[in-house]
Amino acid sequence: MKAPARLALVLWAVLAVAVFSVTFDWQTRVAAWRFMGQQAERRAQGLPLDTIENGFRPKVRSAARQSSVWLLLILSGGTSAVLIASRRS
Repeated sequence: MKAPARLALVLWAVLAVAVFSVTFDWQTRVAAWRFMGQQAERRAQGLPLDTIENGFRPKVRSAARQSSVWLLLILSGGTSAVLIASRRS
């Protein structure tokens, strides 16, 4: 594989990691706001508060899974495009 193709693969990987980071941060922030809202509702109802382990960690896991889908899509699409382009030239 030639140097320009390697550089293109690295740039696709950087883009994929950046998209993962942004989407994961956004989804984690939304999950935190939802968790805090649920905690406020539980307190208002006189129920015991949920722990971070039980209430928040599953939301973070879900955010990581959803963000990983974007990472894999970008990596596979970019890698495929680079491989096709490098074989044609």
